Amino acid sequence: MNLEESYRALGLKPGASLQEARRSYHQRLKFFHPDRHQASPGLLRKATEETKKLNLAYERICKVFGAGRRSAPEKRKHHKPSRAEGSGNPPIHGQAFIIPSCGVKLNWVAPGRFQMGSPAGEAGRSNDEGPQTEVTISRGFWLGIFTVTQEEWKAVAEDVSGLNAEPSYFRGNRLPVEQVSWDDCQEWLHELNTVEEAGNRLPHSFQYRLPTEAEWEFACRAGTSTRFHFGNGDGPLDDYAWYSGNSGSQIHPVGEKKTNGWGFYDMHGNVWEWCEDRYGGPLPGGSVTDPRGSVLGSNRVFRGGSWGIAASRCRSAYRVWNKPGYRDYTLGFRVALAPAD
Repeated sequence: MNLEESYRALGLKPGASLQEARRSYHQRLKFFHPDRHQASPGLLRKATEETKKLNLAYERICKVFGAGRRSAPEKRKHHKPSRAEGSGNPPIHGQAFIIPSCGVKLNWVAPGRFQMGSPAGEAGRSNDEGPQTEVTISRGFWLGIFTVTQEEWKAVAEDVSGLNAEPSYFRGNRLPVEQVSWDDCQEWLHELNTVEEAGNRLPHSFQYRLPTEAEWEFACRAGTSTRFHFGNGDGPLDDYAWYSGNSGSQIHPVGEKKTNGWGFYDMHGNVWEWCEDRYGGPLPGGSVTDPRGSVLGSNRVFRGGSWGIAASRCRSAYRVWNKPGYRDYTLGFRVALAPAD
């Protein structure tokens, strides 16, 4: 898609300003957003294709103005000394932890075993949620109590040249960061690891990364095997999640709903959450230990539902995927501190 076609896709005349392009992009993105067209497969396919075109067009225009994702590695800014010299010791297995450099709160998740995916008769089930697979998580890990907020994202991203420190469509310090791609998350996490390692606050052989899909579902279920971590019925979802039935078509601050049994907020709804894995279709079945997803393909998994999605798609087993450069105002992430393979 060339520059003229990009302007046309956004309904603009060539030479329009970046501000005009940004405004038009978000207006059209709302109209074509796939979450609005889940009821019709035909409309959903069309909306998804239109969303892809809008993303390509906007990225093309941003690059002309020097505001898009960089196409080649850039030099990082020098770290602020105070970032690496902050107080704090490495986290202790079995205990909660706050990351000194950005304030992200983590809960410990002990090793365990669970049934990943959903049984054949589960209401709202998709084919790729099976066959149910017995998963062993052999090593404990820490996971963010909340999805990463905008103030937490900025605390790290502002020191990374080329990474947008304020990418979100909805603005607010305690709102989840969104409009961040899987690639953006990797840049952010690389910086976080650099800072925490410099401060001698990383446990041996651990690193900050996205949770694997299995780790995410393990933490979401919190020992349950029902459709949601609180049971099978949709009714109580209002108490635990922001979704299309109660969100008012907008994002909400983290931590306003009830936690699951392991103390994690917003595992259902508010924003989708990137996982580390490549998407590889249906689950493998049988028994596996510490799965890391497919070794083939480029699409990456995200989980958990969002403020714009129906209850049935906020279930513990529901799976979604997209390209690693995909950004959306319903999509954020949660930090894991986990063994480095």
